[in-house]
Amino acid sequence: MWGWLNRRLARKAKRYGKSVRGATAVEFAMVAGPFFFVLGSTCETGLMLFTEYVLQNSVQEAARLVRTGQVSSSDGTPTMTAAQFKDKVCETASVIIDCTNKVTVYLNSSTSFANLSATVADPITIGKKSDGTPYPVVFTPGGKLQTATVIATYDWNFAFPFMDFLGNINNGSERRLAGIALFRNEPF
Repeated sequence: MWGWLNRRLARKAKRYGKSVRGATAVEFAMVAGPFFFVLGSTCETGLMLFTEYVLQNSVQEAARLVRTGQVSSSDGTPTMTAAQFKDKVCETASVIIDCTNKVTVYLNSSTSFANLSATVADPITIGKKSDGTPYPVVFTPGGKLQTATVIATYDWNFAFPFMDFLGNINNGSERRLAGIALFRNEPF
């Protein structure tokens, strides 16, 4: 008596098992979150590394000015202010970097590389402290044949959530990128 109902339910169950309508949407819903997270993380990491490359290139170009004596006289007296030198660093980098607020430039010199290595600052301690107050500005370009270092830092804010594991300042919410050049000044 109930055989027709069993057969009908069996046919519907068989049809339902073969139906794939909506399966793609369900599968995409399951993988969309991780997919977009990996895609966004990859894009932000790539942009951050490109920004660091641009900053490094800008430091190399500005360091050439120090090395050739365009920033100081032969006795080491600066012919350019720290702000003007920062503008030189930012000429190339300002395409991708907010140079007005987030870039800090450190320029120090010494008589030898051994002496310079003892005074070179850690890039984490260049720029702003976690409370927002700036570290003291160091700007001593040095004279002819002196060793010098140029360090420019940029504080990268993470736009994508959960990227704070890459952060190294402000409780992981930012990463301090650095461009560094060490060299001996020419006999200008």
